[in-house]
Amino acid sequence: MIDQVSSPGALPRRQLLRLAAMTAAGAGLYPLLAACGRGSSESSAAASGPGKPGGTLTVGIPSTPDTLDPGATGLALTLLISMAMFDPLVWWLPTSGGGSEFVPGLAESWTVSPDASVYTFKLRKDVTFHDGTKFDATAVKATYDHVVDPATKSKSGLGALGPYKQTTIIDPYTVEISFAEPNAAFMHQQAAGNFGIASPAALAKYGATGFGNNPVGSGPFKFESYATGDRLNLVKNPDYAWAPSALGSGPAMLDKLVFRIVADDAGRYNALQAGQLQIGMNLLPSNINASQKSGKFTQLTVPSIGTPLGLPINVTKPPTDDPLVRQAIIYAVDQDKLVKDVLFGVYKAAHNVLTPITPGFSQQASAMYAYNPDKANALLDQAGWVKGADGVRTKNGQNLDLNIILFAGGGLELPTQFVVSQLNKVGFTATTTVQPFATAQGSYNAGQHNLGSFGYYGADPYLLNIWVNSDAIASGFNWSHYNNPEIDQLIAKANTTADDAARAAVYEQVGTTLMKDSIYLPLWDVNGAFTMPHTVKGLHTTLNGYITFHSATVA
Repeated sequence: MIDQVSSPGALPRRQLLRLAAMTAAGAGLYPLLAACGRGSSESSAAASGPGKPGGTLTVGIPSTPDTLDPGATGLALTLLISMAMFDPLVWWLPTSGGGSEFVPGLAESWTVSPDASVYTFKLRKDVTFHDGTKFDATAVKATYDHVVDPATKSKSGLGALGPYKQTTIIDPYTVEISFAEPNAAFMHQQAAGNFGIASPAALAKYGATGFGNNPVGSGPFKFESYATGDRLNLVKNPDYAWAPSALGSGPAMLDKLVFRIVADDAGRYNALQAGQLQIGMNLLPSNINASQKSGKFTQLTVPSIGTPLGLPINVTKPPTDDPLVRQAIIYAVDQDKLVKDVLFGVYKAAHNVLTPITPGFSQQASAMYAYNPDKANALLDQAGWVKGADGVRTKNGQNLDLNIILFAGGGLELPTQFVVSQLNKVGFTATTTVQPFATAQGSYNAGQHNLGSFGYYGADPYLLNIWVNSDAIASGFNWSHYNNPEIDQLIAKANTTADDAARAAVYEQVGTTLMKDSIYLPLWDVNGAFTMPHTVKGLHTTLNGYITFHSATVA
């Protein structure tokens, strides 16, 4: 599984900030997550409570954190952990009716300028960091200064700040965060994990790089110890009293929270069955299916804002430089059958460049490509590809052949075999290779593929800027090689639009155009998947694939 967020490369800093703007939302390349929709009976049961206080909850995670500093990390997984140790200024949480709302965190109130370029926060006066330092405006400024400090080498937080200008202390409990131009994505970004407020004393003591091994926040759990590659131990913060009511009140229920690193997918399931783990994160679909059938486990699925897992289609490399061929590819693949037959029914089929809970998701765009192999055949006929007796289409002596490149560990190998079998039926041939992530990224940027692999989750539809912006072709995540200045301008317009409804309307227009231009084959929606025995209760979900442990219990 890859949840790493790589830098878009050696772009001018202004472009880099824009291109990376979604990474701090916990956004990342994040394949094979899980799958029932929010509100299922199993999800509700897993999130219910209360249970008995005390005890240790051990979570099996699939990879090693790159750092424990939320402002420096490039891994989505780190933000799941950091949300147990750090608090944001404002939380952004799902509501019972399927919507979302901002609720006070370390800020008790806030205002946003009409053009969304200046954000002013009134701060709580009763918060203390784990090291005893009092929280005030100095801590907010220190945190944001730390993220933008070149010595921090922030892999995602820096980009998420977009056109960041400065943080200004107005008085001890009032702080202003301003941007060089409107940045409507910021409220979502600051709530997503990278900007958990840090102790200024700890930042000064440990320095830009040392803080990652000595994290000090104000959250419900305090850092105790970390054995790299093995486990991270957190202990209850007995003084915690500033959680939003939606997450609980007072200190955490657990005495201890442990994140155990179990990279082997089957090994996490075995450890869960043996009682060595109380939560297994992102198990294999086959294991999720088996756990559900056993009746011994609850499956908590967390839908995420983002781009579904799927295959970016290179619009510049023959034969996919022809829009008729690209459209035929999308019509030829039955995502619902893929989910049912290959992925054990634990995912939700996707037909869009955005997941359903993402602001700006367009129902119109999702309805554009219902499975229709007859339509695919007709489009290929129209494009001049003639099907031979062997079922393979040719044109000017060339087979209708696709070069498919996947990155290793992305969870798309088996699903891609299904995709290829469907494409074979309408006359395509294909060669599939699997490369290490860094190698594959180079291949994608060089345009060596017809189809690649991708999936992205975050906290705001501005994530589209990451992978469709024209500036991100050579060294970013625009692996479709899609160059459309009008779309670039629309995305920029959306991020400078303060009104939520107007902003979502712009993103709907963008999403519809991207599907019309057939630059992506969506397969299934990204979700966070957490498998646990029925004794685990009190978990709460976020909007970007995470869970929080403020009220969690193990018995």
